[in-house]
Amino acid sequence: MHKIKVNIKKPYLSEADNILFETAPNNWMLSLNRKTKELYLEGIFENKEDANDALLDFQKRFSQKVDHFVVTEIDDDWKESYKYHFTKWNYKGYSFVPEWDRNSLDSNAKNNKIYIDPGMAFGTGTHETTRLCIEILIDIYTETSDTKNSFLDVGCGSGILSILAYFLGFKKIQGIDNDDDAIKNSEDNSALNFHEPIITFTNRNINTFYGDYFDCVVANIQSDVLINNALNLIRLLNRKGNLVLSGILNYEIEDVAKVFDKLFASKNLNNNKVITSKGDWCSIKYQLL
Repeated sequence: MHKIKVNIKKPYLSEADNILFETAPNNWMLSLNRKTKELYLEGIFENKEDANDALLDFQKRFSQKVDHFVVTEIDDDWKESYKYHFTKWNYKGYSFVPEWDRNSLDSNAKNNKIYIDPGMAFGTGTHETTRLCIEILIDIYTETSDTKNSFLDVGCGSGILSILAYFLGFKKIQGIDNDDDAIKNSEDNSALNFHEPIITFTNRNINTFYGDYFDCVVANIQSDVLINNALNLIRLLNRKGNLVLSGILNYEIEDVAKVFDKLFASKNLNNNKVITSKGDWCSIKYQLL
């Protein structure tokens, strides 16, 4: 195995982080040397050629020239290194807990606990886009009486949103992704929380749903994918259903909203729209009226 380490200047942290999200899942992570305050982009690859190819791909997307990097051979200890970048966090009675911290929790704490092992490619909900989805869902379904029969998680990643949907009271939950690793990771995380498989995770395209309608559809994916699949996302909504869109950079929000607003209007679907932001990222919630 080979590790590549690239120095990133702090003013470009957000840009680098956005590239990693847009290209996820990938082999990269951002790390900070707390002693020297230096910021690095680090990746683990099968061989030196793969490492160089990945760096070239990153360079094409990055506005600054990458001058300083080091490629080294490593042993297998890297497989556990991602665990140092994830910690427990809470929101309104829910705790999102890395699996390896399970035994350190207070068993008497009243919060609903959702356990996640993100692996190398997926998150525990700490990224702004996933946190936006989580907070929106908790706000909707703990503070209103909206119907909670069916839930669709488009681009399920680690499965965290689908698992949360069960805790929120949804009865029929499906998570879909076009990445087999995401499906496997979602199934593994579901098994960390439930004794039996109560959520359906499948490698499936959204345009293969016919006659299926959902009380809530969540899509935490890239803006261009949201736009290209806007009609399919809207047509899957039940009457008075909620559509939550995330993975949208601040400068993309107007373009995404314009497409969805136009489609809702063309179908005479009255809705309530709320835009929420966190850091460089935005989410949109549409609720059919």
